[in-house]
Amino acid sequence: MPGFKNHSSRLIPVEGHPGLYRDSTSNAIINTNNKEIEKRRAARAKIAAEKQELEQLKSDVSEIKGLLKQLLER
Repeated sequence: MPGFKNHSSRLIPVEGHPGLYRDSTSNAIINTNNKEIEKRRAARAKIAAEKQELEQLKSDVSEIKGLLKQLLER
């Protein structure tokens, strides 16, 4: 458990999940697998980028609708 040596006495391995530990003080689950942590961060960043792209598309469609309405009114 790199980086967790000072707290190793209060970390309990989670059965069946290598790299996961339960902090006996806060009851939190702690992931010590750096590759998995980076994978999760990359996945979250991708989801955020996709959400932003979707919001931009919605905005663009609304703008196009407004322009079409203006053209039809003329």
